Amino acid sequence: MKKNITRRDFCGSLAATGLALAMPRAYAGKFPDRPIRVIVGYAPGGATDSIAREYAARLSKEIGQSVVIENKPGAGQIIAMQSALNSGSDGYTLVFGTPGSHSISPSLYKDLPYDPRKFVPISPVATQPNILVALPSFQASSFTELVKLAKGRKQPLNYGSIGIGSSAHLVMEIFKKRAGIDVQHIGYKGDAPALMALKSEEVELGMITPFTAAPRIRNGELKGIGVFQPKPDPEFPNVETAAHAGFPDIDLPSWMGVFAPPNTPKPVADYLEAASRRVVGSPEFKAFATGRANQPWTADTATFMSMIQNQSRQLGDIIKTLHLKPE
Repeated sequence: MKKNITRRDFCGSLAATGLALAMPRAYAGKFPDRPIRVIVGYAPGGATDSIAREYAARLSKEIGQSVVIENKPGAGQIIAMQSALNSGSDGYTLVFGTPGSHSISPSLYKDLPYDPRKFVPISPVATQPNILVALPSFQASSFTELVKLAKGRKQPLNYGSIGIGSSAHLVMEIFKKRAGIDVQHIGYKGDAPALMALKSEEVELGMITPFTAAPRIRNGELKGIGVFQPKPDPEFPNVETAAHAGFPDIDLPSWMGVFAPPNTPKPVADYLEAASRRVVGSPEFKAFATGRANQPWTADTATFMSMIQNQSRQLGDIIKTLHLKPE
């Protein structure tokens, strides 16, 4: 039996359809109506914290709402990630991710209390090269010369890094394996002791942060041996790349990015992604980041996640090869 559609039925149906189409825009339109917090898994004052604070300050201006940094250092960023996980999925809590939280901890810890793959990517923020440095007197000045030197020595070379299981440590181990050289690792607890060990000639080579390396390379206190990426880095244009040395598949930069807890509504995530890309793409943010040996990264989230997956595979493989355990 054919049902006659009344004017009231038609209007009601039309209103419901219009409401459904308008919901994503309306949802995002109401957001945010209170402050947003960004959790950072490092102590105040470091390179990641400074970039996060600049991002938060500019995001606040972009969205017209306070954006507050909350530092939760420790346990390889597990504390920060778990705190974000337990904070709800309404978009009012974000977390700064790095290779440590997304590419290293999943392979290093057996019972990780979060799954990084379930976090919603909002935006990459910045990238920086992993760089190998030495004193000016060191016999090699490039990856190419280093490989030749290491293969010609009876006693192995050594290098210091900012910590066992850090991306700096693991990237160098991948390079050693690909190059077929023996360079013994000595881990230090942070950038400052690793730099001190290098300057005092306790170690011959150093994997330190670009922020620490850049001014010392400029003033001649250190020299760059190589950056672990295919293309020259703007901060270190005269330092040999892995590709130039014959290892084009080594592309393992350090990075920072913003994530939301699992199940964050897509309209909210889309709103935050668009705002974040405007922030990261601004000349002001670029000037701040490059002044700290970082490059702003405005890739889309698909490219961002593809890079993380590739990096996770390579770092995970070397962690298994080295049988690394959490310190």
